[in-house]
Amino acid sequence: MEEVQTRLQKIGLDETTIKNTLKGKNALKSILQTLDLVGVKECDKKIGNLLYEMSQNLTEALENRRALLAQYIVEGKISNKLQLEGGLEYLRTHTHLEQIPQQDFDKAAGVGIVVTPEQIKTTVTEFLKTKEDLKTIRYTYNFSEYTKQVRTLLPFAEGKLLTQELNQQIEAILGPKTEEDLKAAKIQTKKPQQQQQQQQQQDEEEDDCKFDISKLVARDLATTVNSEQLLNWRKKNFPYEVLTRFPPEPNGYLHIGHAKSINFNFRLAQHYKGVTYLRFDDTNPEKECQEFIDNIKENLRFLGYTPFKTTHASDNFGKLYDYAVQLIQKGKAYCCFLSKEESSKLRNDLKPSPYRDTQPAENIEIFRKMKMGYYKENEVCLRAKIDPTHPNPTLRDPAIFRIRFTPHPHQGDKWCIYPLYDFTHCICDSIEGITHSCCTLEFEVRRDLYYWFLKELDLYRPFVWEFSRLNVSNTVLSKRKLHHLVFNNIVDGWDDPRILTLNGLRRRGYTADSINKFCDLISVTRKGNENFIGMHVLESCIRKDLDVKAPRTMAILEPIVAIIDNVADDFSEELEVPIIPRNPQKGNRKILLTKSIYLDKNDVRTEDHVDFWGVAPGKIIGLKQCGPFKVISVTANEVHLERLGKDVKPKGFLHWLSVKEATPCVVRLYDYLFEAYDPNELDDYIKGINPNSKIVCANALMHKDLLNSKPEDKLQFERLGYFNLDFDSKDGKFIWNRTVTLQEKDKIKAIAQVDGKQVQKKDVPQQKKDNLKKEAKKE
Repeated sequence: MEEVQTRLQKIGLDETTIKNTLKGKNALKSILQTLDLVGVKECDKKIGNLLYEMSQNLTEALENRRALLAQYIVEGKISNKLQLEGGLEYLRTHTHLEQIPQQDFDKAAGVGIVVTPEQIKTTVTEFLKTKEDLKTIRYTYNFSEYTKQVRTLLPFAEGKLLTQELNQQIEAILGPKTEEDLKAAKIQTKKPQQQQQQQQQQDEEEDDCKFDISKLVARDLATTVNSEQLLNWRKKNFPYEVLTRFPPEPNGYLHIGHAKSINFNFRLAQHYKGVTYLRFDDTNPEKECQEFIDNIKENLRFLGYTPFKTTHASDNFGKLYDYAVQLIQKGKAYCCFLSKEESSKLRNDLKPSPYRDTQPAENIEIFRKMKMGYYKENEVCLRAKIDPTHPNPTLRDPAIFRIRFTPHPHQGDKWCIYPLYDFTHCICDSIEGITHSCCTLEFEVRRDLYYWFLKELDLYRPFVWEFSRLNVSNTVLSKRKLHHLVFNNIVDGWDDPRILTLNGLRRRGYTADSINKFCDLISVTRKGNENFIGMHVLESCIRKDLDVKAPRTMAILEPIVAIIDNVADDFSEELEVPIIPRNPQKGNRKILLTKSIYLDKNDVRTEDHVDFWGVAPGKIIGLKQCGPFKVISVTANEVHLERLGKDVKPKGFLHWLSVKEATPCVVRLYDYLFEAYDPNELDDYIKGINPNSKIVCANALMHKDLLNSKPEDKLQFERLGYFNLDFDSKDGKFIWNRTVTLQEKDKIKAIAQVDGKQVQKKDVPQQKKDNLKKEAKKE
């Protein structure tokens, strides 16, 4: 194995890629076959990564094109990922051709095409000339759509250069983002049915997650009933009246939906003085790894839950093998040599497998050989013998053991056959004495199968209850879609603060208390998997939590110097302000007012407007903690003020920082990842991405008292929202992630969306204004 690892290092693959490749038999076999085919023992990183990418994307139908693609890469004809994708797409659509026309293939793969930065610049310029409404819609344009359109003009341009050029030219046309650009938000028009369902669910479930086992009603199945003997077995071996489990598959990162399941299972057991297992249902070694196992444990610690025991389904592989043998001996399982495609067709046609009537003795011998590694992957599997004509597809002789020559993250190389989830899950629940096996509604169709195994094996039967899966507005929780967002660099990894993974929520600044409160508030129902919880409900939970926990301070996103003309040059006034106004016991802190201060450019205009209450020539403004000021003059780079007496009452108060107390930082302003309330309704959910979901203020300033802050410190920047210090903050660089704005109405400022058009709020009819206010106060 060390020799293989060295070989992969010599073609430039990084350590993570090598580690994952060594775990997967098929991935390793494919890249080694490619290298042997073209005789490559060592090459530069670019060629090596392209050979690897090509190897992992070859389907069985394209196997005969491996040599062609590999040769093009080695010879430099295909020199980037875009060209490789073009070549692969051409081959996928021309599998019927015995011989590939070189000219057509070269054109599809962009052979010989080199897109220069000058070409990109010229093409973007011409493209933007066609966007006559850009200045009107400003930064509400769809950047993803623009990028896609330019990509069609330059299909082989380097993506990073293209997006950089597009960004730069748009900013040159529109100028820096103004207050309206940063704070205005499109008003999402929710369907009346969605509003009604959401409100009804909140009204019904306002109590803090009060569980009542008597209200959990199972289907009337004879197979669910435990005999007196089985009940006595459980009572003898498990002292707890209620015993639940949180059973994640360690094949990814947990999200807010998993937090709901964790909360439900642990709180249900606690309410009845029971306990909860953390059990890893690790039956698929191809997708599971230790990284996911460790991260799931850390997520539970973060949320504040301590499992009664941590177990692995794989610890029971020996017992599961023995139970499978029992089924074979009873004539309730058989070994099937059909391919996956052949088996699927028969199951769809309600026809039995030709191997269904094989005698138990022969099946046991085949199964033993499967365990010993006599057969290839997918050559044979063990199936339960139930009913090939059953109306419930899960009962049509499902597979229960299959062959995989892949090391297991917990069991190593001990096994080459692995039980499937449906067979494993119910038996592990029984072995562990689980009283209440709770899962989401999509598993309801599998309940009959769950009890079929336990009945045939005469094992204790837990109570199964399904509840609605969690859906949150303006985001996606599907593993497949999250995977697409991460691996296509649409978001910044699994802990991107815009996605609702627990890692992402934690990085954004959500506390364990706020997440658990959210789960308590929405509770659990059986109303279906289509209901949505508004994102504002989650935001309300973190606001209420941080309101009494987060220290107050001030920061400036885009600094502009303001000079107080009517004070001395060495003027300095010490002000004492509360650290947390809602929590007086936290005491006060001191800040300085000096002749030169910083204001935020977002609060400054060179010309006044009737609806504007920030800094403009001649206006009376208030500065937080230090009273009223008159604006004497405003230029692009400087503001001049005059301090007034306390008897003057300004309309509002702005945040500021003394020049002597300001220090540099970076501030990231996060918003909803998707503009659409339900991105899943879109034909292409990626088109619903909010282009302003992440805005980086690289020249921001914070108070010098924050220089001792540590990652995950939380505070409120007055008027701007609640913020969390990012894990990347180190070596004197401070990066603050906005967790949430101060109020929902902060998303509705100068611009509103009415009948599909953007208008100034002063032009909105009174009825529409009232609707906007109601929308802002929903929390």
